[in-house]
Amino acid sequence: MRLFLLFVLFIQLFLLNSCKKYKEADPSFFLKSKTISVTTNPLQGTSSNKITDLWVYTDGKFQGVYPVGNLIPISSKENGTKINVFAGIKNNGISDTRIFYPFFNFLTIDTFVAAGKTIERDFTFNYKNVTTFTWTENFDSGSAISVKKELDAVFEIVSGAESFENKSLKVTLFPDSGIAGRLQSSSDGFFLPTGTGDVFLELNYKCNTPVTIGLTDDVQRMPAITLNPQEVWNKTYIQLSTIVTLLNTSKNKVYFEFYQNPSGNAQSYLFLDNLKLLYIKP
Repeated sequence: MRLFLLFVLFIQLFLLNSCKKYKEADPSFFLKSKTISVTTNPLQGTSSNKITDLWVYTDGKFQGVYPVGNLIPISSKENGTKINVFAGIKNNGISDTRIFYPFFNFLTIDTFVAAGKTIERDFTFNYKNVTTFTWTENFDSGSAISVKKELDAVFEIVSGAESFENKSLKVTLFPDSGIAGRLQSSSDGFFLPTGTGDVFLELNYKCNTPVTIGLTDDVQRMPAITLNPQEVWNKTYIQLSTIVTLLNTSKNKVYFEFYQNPSGNAQSYLFLDNLKLLYIKP
């Protein structure tokens, strides 16, 4: 008898759950990015960027991360929707470490759009006022650049087809020269705060051999990342927070190091432009 009653109860619960009506999803409209850009003032350097994703919050709640150009579904509500959009990057150029870039202000869109509609718009970001640009170098000043040679390599300021914007730095290591080339910032060193994740180096570059980038105090070198060969100009964002803490000095210098091409019979080269060392105090 007990087993029979349990069986009947099970059947009733099954039927009740089967009869439940599921709430339909809210009607949605779609947001799609067109041009992605960054505006800067003369003290902030280039507007070049590599924003790859948009981090979207709707009415204060995180909705998701969307590659630039993809459709972003937004719930269509009678009283409108408040949308906050953050600029996303590949941290250290790695696809698996995507973050929203902490130095850009987010954009706010407060709008009502009918369900089913798609709106396309440009997104223009700018730097937060609390951002400190402790070092910028675009190589446009010719010989008065803030980078110096440490090991065998040939420096050349290039323009035209070889450059990225206006003028760029070309560093070449010839087969008959030393096995390694190194260059670093030529100042006495920069203060960079510890205890924060918001310390980055931005740069445009191309190279035909791996290039290691890090910080030094002229006694020890702390590598942050090794860039793979990149035959066309690329933009990357390198997070330096960990090695700033490890080096623990008030005189941080940025260095770049590369070696002869593995083939042994070709020039190894590195092109640099638009260096920015920036942070936000904790």
